[in-house]
Amino acid sequence: MRSISSTCSLLGYSEWVLIGEFWRLFLKKRIDKILILVFLAALIPRVLAAVYAPHQPWQHWDVAHDVVIARNLAAGHGFANEPGHPTAYRYPLLPLILSVFFRVFGERYIPFMLLQALLGALTAAMTAQTGKKVFGKPLALSAGLFTALNPELISFTRMMLTETLFAFFLALAGLLLTGFLEKRSFLFAALSGAVLGAASLCRPVALVWEAVFGLFFIVRGENSFSSRVKLLLTMALFTILPLSPWLYRNAAVSGKPVLATSGGITFWLYGHNDAERADENTVRPLEFMKINEELNPRNYFTTGEGDPADMVPVFNMEPSYQAFSFEQRVVDRMEGLNEFEADRELNLMAMEYIRGNPLPSLKFAFENIMKTFAYTEMSGRMNIVLCMLMPFFFLGVHTLSVNRSVSWTVFSCLISMLAVHFIFYFDHRFRVPYEPFLALLGTAGIYRFWQGNLSVREKISLIAGVFVPAAVNYFLVWGNPSG
Repeated sequence: MRSISSTCSLLGYSEWVLIGEFWRLFLKKRIDKILILVFLAALIPRVLAAVYAPHQPWQHWDVAHDVVIARNLAAGHGFANEPGHPTAYRYPLLPLILSVFFRVFGERYIPFMLLQALLGALTAAMTAQTGKKVFGKPLALSAGLFTALNPELISFTRMMLTETLFAFFLALAGLLLTGFLEKRSFLFAALSGAVLGAASLCRPVALVWEAVFGLFFIVRGENSFSSRVKLLLTMALFTILPLSPWLYRNAAVSGKPVLATSGGITFWLYGHNDAERADENTVRPLEFMKINEELNPRNYFTTGEGDPADMVPVFNMEPSYQAFSFEQRVVDRMEGLNEFEADRELNLMAMEYIRGNPLPSLKFAFENIMKTFAYTEMSGRMNIVLCMLMPFFFLGVHTLSVNRSVSWTVFSCLISMLAVHFIFYFDHRFRVPYEPFLALLGTAGIYRFWQGNLSVREKISLIAGVFVPAAVNYFLVWGNPSG
């Protein structure tokens, strides 16, 4: 209690004021009926998906790895692939939460998926609350329902991946950052920073959002410059707090406080290399050859129902394992490196490719930004919600700009998403947690279109919204479902 008191004093609030603020924000006696409706509309299909169609670890590489780490955490072996083999290849928050469920319920996956159903429903309700700040109840209801009934968001509820958890943190951070811009208070700065720090333990792109938002605020904020700096420093301090234990642990293991060791292979493998696949003349490490003889990962993830522990030898070789599937020059650079050294080497290899191929790299980056506006899901199916919303996206951007507090929050968030697509590559999974914000903008565009009397700029925005997604789907997204 004493530490809470000192923290409150630092922020300029008593404990009772802090409790009252939470009560006012989250525990109002009269909860808006629209929020309840949106919450239930989101919760019911997510619970049904989790209970009747649960995803299994052998169906996805990342899920299998998270389950392996969660097992070791639950057994007291730390964040490791197996006892004595610590890793930082996966971001820590999801395996940590999953390990708590394993301790309480045993290795049963549905209880965790039901938590995700709850988080997904709260995400939809928070999206509705953000929409209410712009145009009141009509936008709140439509934005909330588009989020609640988005088939892609529902589908990820049944998968033990970071998308649902990260989407929840983004929606919560969006509400808090909007409140921060309205109140300019240290309390909202601290809460926003803490939530963004926790979100960064799912995906570090949350730190990019905070940086872009901070730039908006420092340049265009209405406070004095010194007040703006103090508020942003408070936000940064509380962002570091949830990150500190993980960074300290990685510094103790590797000598450097890295967030993860999966960034290098992602950066290099997906679009920033011109390496050929290995052939019969490529000499790979004996350990790699032995693993592939004893365990074929492709069979594990296609024949089904394998134990995630079977994949531990592969996980122990990451991120080098994937690089060993390429030509000799790549194998020679990766051989003998540990997990942290391999991550650094892969980042260097990606940067070497970009410097040597600036125009192809730039073309690839712009194509990936454009793919953000595709109608398709990760499965290749057309997403009916995005089909309805995307034509009104740019009109929604124009419309939302009238509300500075909401527009700064939403625009800075989406800029951080586009930055990831530009630097790394587009993946439907990268976009999924941001789809509630896309729903908010698309709904704002529909609402403005319904009002009529569009200005010339608004008409141009509407035409762009109709043309761009259609062109992206036709020219850049391949395969029968997309066509």
